[in-house]
Amino acid sequence: MKRSLQTKLFVSFMLVVSLILVGFAVGASALVRQYFLTAKQQELVGKGQEMSVVLNDFLTGKISSVQLVELVDRIDGFLDARIWAVDGSRRVIVMSTPRRGHRSGTGSVQGMGPGMGQGMNSGSNPQQGKSNGSGAGQGGMRSSTAVRNLLNDIAPVFRGEVLTRTFFHPYYGEDMMIVAVPIQNEAGESNGAVILNAPVQGINDFLTRIYLAIGLIGLLALALTLFVVRRLSRGIVKPLREMEETAASMAQGCYDKRVEVTSQDEVGQLGASFNTLAHELSRFVERTEQMEKLRRDFVANVSHELRTPLTIIRGYTEALQDGTVTDPEQTARFNKLIVNETERLERLINDLLDLSRLQAQQYAMETEPIPLVEVVDSVVSMLHGKAREKEIVLSWRYDENPSFIRGNGDRLVQLLLILLDNALKYTPVHGNVSVDLTHSTTQVVLTITDTGAGIPAEDLPLVWERFYKVDKAHTRENHGTGLGLSIAREIIDRHGASVSVKSELGIGTTFVLQFPALAPKG
Repeated sequence: MKRSLQTKLFVSFMLVVSLILVGFAVGASALVRQYFLTAKQQELVGKGQEMSVVLNDFLTGKISSVQLVELVDRIDGFLDARIWAVDGSRRVIVMSTPRRGHRSGTGSVQGMGPGMGQGMNSGSNPQQGKSNGSGAGQGGMRSSTAVRNLLNDIAPVFRGEVLTRTFFHPYYGEDMMIVAVPIQNEAGESNGAVILNAPVQGINDFLTRIYLAIGLIGLLALALTLFVVRRLSRGIVKPLREMEETAASMAQGCYDKRVEVTSQDEVGQLGASFNTLAHELSRFVERTEQMEKLRRDFVANVSHELRTPLTIIRGYTEALQDGTVTDPEQTARFNKLIVNETERLERLINDLLDLSRLQAQQYAMETEPIPLVEVVDSVVSMLHGKAREKEIVLSWRYDENPSFIRGNGDRLVQLLLILLDNALKYTPVHGNVSVDLTHSTTQVVLTITDTGAGIPAEDLPLVWERFYKVDKAHTRENHGTGLGLSIAREIIDRHGASVSVKSELGIGTTFVLQFPALAPKG
């Protein structure tokens, strides 16, 4: 069965966190248990050494038996440990009992053989032994054997060693921690032992409470981890799912869908990169569609521009050939129209070839420092006659200092002829066309302004397109090919210049060209 990435991440994280928590709980429990057991052993050893001094005083007659019994019982209650005192002959001198309610008596200190110990206080009576499962009153032989076996097990203490052990106590019938400390006289000789028997059950109960606390904390940590991991896995998987959906949409040709980026981590950066990719693909597809539309429009426009003159030439030629037209004057007019249309075809083909060369990346255009003011002055002089014919005022202003740019002189002349010819073509009688040339240390600015009919605002972005004409009907009144501004734009780009167009209907149009400036010669 296929499992989602979110499920895999969730299960993996929870498994790792659970193992870590379990390992921590086990390790912490072991450390805590070892710490408390060690602390208890150290406490019992310390008290046992103190008791050995007291027992040595008793054996040397410095304290009475009553004082010894009272002290032993007090320390029993303080340590919660059963205290035995054994002399050098391994006879039990005294055995403490835990206080429960009130003591019924303390008895007297009596010697006890190694086989059996008679209690010195009321706690060591036969009934007490019965309650522990191996008392002196019932099963006395078992008690005697248990005491003897225990003393044999701790035999090294009578040679001056301190012993600590934890095992099932044969006398009390439960797990106990045993600490045996030798009783040494002033000469350093061992003349007995103090045995402290601490029930482990109390320590276990305390440790159980600690384990429960650790377990509860572990469960809370696990619940918190569950919440965090769930949110984390969702935060990782959700953008990936959105990327999958976006990719599927892109595969179907829809590039509008985007990934919601809510973080700045690697996943968020991946989502942002995916959105950038979708945006770039959308632009690429849009540009491709635009190029395809331009190609179709170009083919349609070229077909139109070629078909019309060819149709006219064919019609007039057939009329002359089949003898339909015999009048000399009409024949001359037909021949002139044929020549005009042939020249139009020639101009169209030349413009197409020129545009193709300019757009070719391998086409190298030779450049040199050009005094732009001289180029502009030459072109304006060439067009003064055309301006006078249309009764248009053609004015020309420039700065006194010459303005140099790096460019190709022939292409610059072609550029100015295209722009000024268009300005004169679309400016009505008694209109004005002005040319201004200014410069600074960084750029040379050429401004061409006319008072013609203007260009609609929605058509301004299209003026550089091939075969663009404000006259959508493609009338033949102005005899233009519609390629002039496309060629002009290629020349501008080849010179590293920029151009902007401003126009208002009924007021006129302004072209502003900005060329990178060069320092004047000399």
